[in-house]
Amino acid sequence: MEVFAPAQNQKIPAWRTEDDACPQCKSGRYLNPHMKLLVSPCYHKMCEECVGNRFNAGPAPCPECHRILRKNDFYQPIFEDLTVENEVRIRQRMSMIFNKREDDFKSSKDYNAYLEMVED
Repeated sequence: MEVFAPAQNQKIPAWRTEDDACPQCKSGRYLNPHMKLLVSPCYHKMCEECVGNRFNAGPAPCPECHRILRKNDFYQPIFEDLTVENEVRIRQRMSMIFNKREDDFKSSKDYNAYLEMVED
């Protein structure tokens, strides 16, 4: 499966190795070569089957940190290192907030107020 990189609209292959294993069911790629590991917003990994089993009935706690999650909160990671994954997600959210242009505002007064907020 390929993932679109939002900034460049390019296809990036999803990260996967032969050593991948689900921490919940302990299933690995050796026995299940088509297994997809997904990552939660709290950056805990789980295979697609475990996510389906655990979250099909609705919101449920993360097995690692007990944060309440939904099935659609999970996504396929692009990077092996979840620290890098987290950093990229944060930078994407920040760029959506702090990379606005004058065309994005109704008036130049609103744009100037935005620029003041960014500078602070």
